[in-house]
Amino acid sequence: MPLRAGCTGAPAGPHRGGSVHNAAVGIWPPPSRLNQQERILAAKLAGGVSQVRPRLDWTAADPTAPDPRKPSAGSGTCHGALLVATGQLDAFLLLGAGPWDIAPLIPIVQEAGGTFSDLTGQYRIDSGTALFARPGLHQQLLDIAGAAD
Repeated sequence: MPLRAGCTGAPAGPHRGGSVHNAAVGIWPPPSRLNQQERILAAKLAGGVSQVRPRLDWTAADPTAPDPRKPSAGSGTCHGALLVATGQLDAFLLLGAGPWDIAPLIPIVQEAGGTFSDLTGQYRIDSGTALFARPGLHQQLLDIAGAAD
């Protein structure tokens, strides 16, 4: 089932093909709020896709760097799973999240035809990580994440 844009049932925006190398991916939170292992993972994922939101140096750990603008101001990644559901992103990686951050997004993304797992590929909300994606890209992104270890 293709991802739908909003409640109208209209098709989502144009997909960038079935390859992860053509994907648009959101990652949150910004690098300054990630630990070293999470920054390595985010940088690896950002390097394997064509577009990342927000556009940042995911290897940087400058705690004095200002956070990118919040979604209401245009970055669109704090609620990136919703952007997957509406077809505006192909995937979204959420790091350091609580179950309360992840659980409400799962049925929304799945009802729109998307997929969810943590970074081990399991259907868990208590690992602190969440990957929401178009079905054809989910495993490819997990493979990149696994290669980051």
